[in-house]
Amino acid sequence: MKTFAKAALTAMLIAGTSSVAIVAPAAAAKKKDEGKGGLVVSEPIRVASAAATAALTAKDFATAETNVALMESGAKTDDERYLAQAFRLQLEANKIGNTGNPAVLAGPLDALIANPKTPATEVGRYAYMRANIAYNAKQYPQALAFFDRATQSGFTAPNMELQIARTKIQAGDVAGGVAGIEKQIAADKAAGKPVDEDLYKYAIVALQKSRDTAGTMRWTREWLYAYNTQPNWHTAIYVFGFQGENDKQITKRERIDLFRLLRATKSLAGEREYIEYADLAVQTANAAEAKAVLAEGTASGKIAAANSSAKMTLGEANTQLAREGSLAVQEKRAMAAADGLEANGVGDYALGTGNAAKAVEMYKLALSKGGAKLNKDEINTHLGIAYLQTGDKASAKAAFAQVTTGLRGQIATLWNVWADAPGAPTPAAG
Repeated sequence: MKTFAKAALTAMLIAGTSSVAIVAPAAAAKKKDEGKGGLVVSEPIRVASAAATAALTAKDFATAETNVALMESGAKTDDERYLAQAFRLQLEANKIGNTGNPAVLAGPLDALIANPKTPATEVGRYAYMRANIAYNAKQYPQALAFFDRATQSGFTAPNMELQIARTKIQAGDVAGGVAGIEKQIAADKAAGKPVDEDLYKYAIVALQKSRDTAGTMRWTREWLYAYNTQPNWHTAIYVFGFQGENDKQITKRERIDLFRLLRATKSLAGEREYIEYADLAVQTANAAEAKAVLAEGTASGKIAAANSSAKMTLGEANTQLAREGSLAVQEKRAMAAADGLEANGVGDYALGTGNAAKAVEMYKLALSKGGAKLNKDEINTHLGIAYLQTGDKASAKAAFAQVTTGLRGQIATLWNVWADAPGAPTPAAG
């Protein structure tokens, strides 16, 4: 959360303490009988306050300091202490202006919040400002306590609920903070207001740091649906599998399924990613897919025609394809095999060439044949991808639902998010 703007904070303080009703002792009883209230102060305090007011108006801070100090030293009652505290706050706020550090206002604010003579309508405002000072100082538990005091006093401010939510996250209450952000989003939607994209991002980052995988996935889905853009899909996929802890654990065969999702969402970013994807496809015995990716990248202008790495990867893919033989030959071997390993390989070959219907057939054959070395989670992931390519979303979701554990389960969840996405991602944010 951004720190509360210094200029805004001091402006609130100056505006709120610029006028205080004062009643001289001789007129106090009559004033109270009339029901008009006011502070009952001694003549020396009244005179000092009048001088301080004039000095503050003239921006004569030295004279104001002298008179505020007189008020502070001479204050004998809560009324007089309140008046001195209010002037001290106003003086310090004026002195720091728009560029100073509002932290110096913590003391005067604390004194006013504690004073029983501070008007109830002002306590909430002072507590809110004190909460912001505490937040800026990274004193999150104290900030929460002041926000709570402000709320109990009936004070409201734009985005105050969001400030509280973010403070909870910084204090370690990620679940409570994220629930507050969700409440803010719901309120914005109900009011017909656009939801700030940063709300989703803030929640996602907080949940990632707390290692709440399910929560991270849920909020990633909501973010991508609300801001369905190619750059956002790219960010979500990359943060998931190409950075952080997952990047240290993910296998080549798992990573290629993320590249497939980048391709499906049309969010492959450029030459390096196309070539990395193609190279990984060759390494995982998906030469047909490597050729298709390289051709796509070249046709779109993302891969330069003279790129030597692309040419070398294409040569490796062609060599691999020559060894594998035609689809018909591979399918015949798969039918005769004792287990489903051959059928799984044929499914990958068909998926790589865009023959999704054949891929579905081969993956289902692989699952029916079984085998000790068969990775059923991987096959179900690929089966779901193939079903999506045929347009059968229901069957795709059913296949993805079979994959529930580990990184493979999270990858299947990401694909499931894509299966339910509200239309194709737009090319750019905004």
